[in-house]
Amino acid sequence: MCTLTILPPSDTGSTNRGARLVFNRDEQRTRTPGTAPSLEQHGECWALLPRDPEGGGTWIAASDQGIAFSLLNVNPTESSVGAAGGVSRGSIIPELISANSLREVESRLPEVALPVKRPFRLVVTDGSSILETIGASGLVECRYHPLDHPFMRSSSGLGDAVVAPMRIKAFERTFSPEIVDQVAAQDMFHRLRFPDQDECSIDMSREDAFTVSWTVIELGTQMLRMIHYSAPPRDQSLPVVLQLNLSGRPDSPTGAIAQ
Repeated sequence: MCTLTILPPSDTGSTNRGARLVFNRDEQRTRTPGTAPSLEQHGECWALLPRDPEGGGTWIAASDQGIAFSLLNVNPTESSVGAAGGVSRGSIIPELISANSLREVESRLPEVALPVKRPFRLVVTDGSSILETIGASGLVECRYHPLDHPFMRSSSGLGDAVVAPMRIKAFERTFSPEIVDQVAAQDMFHRLRFPDQDECSIDMSREDAFTVSWTVIELGTQMLRMIHYSAPPRDQSLPVVLQLNLSGRPDSPTGAIAQ
């Protein structure tokens, strides 16, 4: 249960920014809230990520290799959502976060995904391309996408096919060709609520689940920034902001700043 969008870099007119990823995390109301993101070392890599206190894993992260990771569940039908067994899907990103390229992520995925039984969608970007992986029970299928237009993926415990048509239409309306300020449009999209269909909204809410947090990752050429809101977009909470210098820069290990 989540919604992800990625904007390609832009250097047209007065706009000069790198790729921008936004992720709404939807969870059961009974689940323990995730932690705020922090700086962690993984081998020789430094990364920013929040954690799930229950499983210890994560749904989103960014590393000083200039790579952003995000993880969504895959829910083919409502009856398949409760399938149990295997290692938590949240373990996938921490196992891959030290990779220094999308190709290395791809090469390590089969081994990392082997103990994970529940279906997942992993979306990884280096700011110029996207690696999308759908996997379950050790089987993975990878596809590459050029990051030359806005990208969106979502999931829902109601069944992905139930919410997909409405969310795709909203995404296409939001990023119509005449849109000038794509960053504002992206934030607006992640705040969307559909009248009388809140359970299908981007900022969703239903009796048993809701959007618990949302996270922005901005990928620059020398630095990345993670902006994390520990509440739904509709609550307009104050964020935790962390910055990390990319590898090869003098102060990469100490480049995190909380605001």
